[in-house]
Amino acid sequence: MRITQQMLTSNMTTQMNRNLSNLEKANQEVSTGKRINKPSDDPMGTEKSLKLSSQLARNEQFERNTDYAMSWMDMTERTLSSVSNVFQRANELGVQASSGTNSQDELDTMAKEFKQLREELEGLANTKLDGKYIFNGQKTDQPITIEANGELTYDNGSMKQRISPFSEVKLNVSADEVFDNDVNLFKALDRFSQALTTGNSEEMNAALGEVQKGSDQILTSWTGMGARQSRVESMNQRLKDENISVQSFLSKNEDVDLAEAIMKLKSEESVYQATLASSAKIIQPSLLDFLR
Repeated sequence: MRITQQMLTSNMTTQMNRNLSNLEKANQEVSTGKRINKPSDDPMGTEKSLKLSSQLARNEQFERNTDYAMSWMDMTERTLSSVSNVFQRANELGVQASSGTNSQDELDTMAKEFKQLREELEGLANTKLDGKYIFNGQKTDQPITIEANGELTYDNGSMKQRISPFSEVKLNVSADEVFDNDVNLFKALDRFSQALTTGNSEEMNAALGEVQKGSDQILTSWTGMGARQSRVESMNQRLKDENISVQSFLSKNEDVDLAEAIMKLKSEESVYQATLASSAKIIQPSLLDFLR
């Protein structure tokens, strides 16, 4: 078979293109640090990477959900702690006032402190996080309405957050659980303040019982929140650990051994340079080159 100059040129061009393609692929692996840069590099590996990436994205969203839930619950927990402190102080004053050893001036001073405690409680009832009222159920854009007589207007709906594909958690403690359950906390403080002003010892004892029931009511709400908070924190840590594992699997599936990739790149460069050199020797000038 007769070997023509055109055949030599065509074969050399094909070989150079193949080697250049190999060089480009090796360079891309070193540049990106990944062995899979397009589906054709490894169809099965690409499918596995897509599944892992999808799982990672889903887990990261749930992790963000749990982070938000933890922030909301942390604020609620701190506020409930402050509410509990208010009633702890009210109980201390109530016990002191009920001893029967105080003058009316002293009782009047205590009554003023009860009014201050009520004002503090009003502020706590309308605590906000990120511009949202944490105790007003689903109407987080509206404050709880607190009348002068202690009557409350609020929403007792539940706010829920999905923390896994199969579970969700209640974020909030609504006003009816804390401030207006068996005991209306505002009315309890008002009742004691009024009893102090009138010096009515029987009414003081009755009001003290309301204050103590209110303290138990706050503690019950606080305990329930703590149990949910522990669950969310546990899920958050689980998601973080799972994400680390998924990222590790994804890295093993996609990433290259950098040292090996650099060696491969150098090898492909040498092959390509050798191809260029041999092509220059094999493809001799044609007759047309001499006729120019």
